[in-house]
Amino acid sequence: MQFTKQSFMGIELDILVGHPEHDILFIATQVARAAGLKNASYAASTNAKRYGHTKAIQVGVLLGSMEIPQTLQFNLQKTSWLFTDSATYEMLLRGHAPASEPFRKWVTEEVLPSIRKTGAYNVNESTTVEGQQFAGELAALHAEVAGLKGMIQQL
Repeated sequence: MQFTKQSFMGIELDILVGHPEHDILFIATQVARAAGLKNASYAASTNAKRYGHTKAIQVGVLLGSMEIPQTLQFNLQKTSWLFTDSATYEMLLRGHAPASEPFRKWVTEEVLPSIRKTGAYNVNESTTVEGQQFAGELAALHAEVAGLKGMIQQL
């Protein structure tokens, strides 16, 4: 497992990749800030408890005796929460920050209407700027996750 900085849906976030049960995990307070929620720490904690352990994992439980990477020590503590992609999307859709507006617009104006009309959504067929940007970001993220999974399997 390792933390990496990624542009995710147009928002710069630190993510954990290489977890055996989750492709990616997001630092919950960063997600709350990106969503524009007033008290990011409180919002992360409250939502983590509401989501339960299927969508939120506490850093201390996940890392056990491993140390938090030096580059993230100012952002992350053993009591911090990590969100799955599902919890991350949910929080970003609830938010109101300008930084998360392209994501909300893309989901509500392109993805969900496509699913309603056709039963599917293919980001690679998107004609919008947001969709094309997100397609590139998702492809890069997918490639990184696949590479890390391969490295983990070799260990």
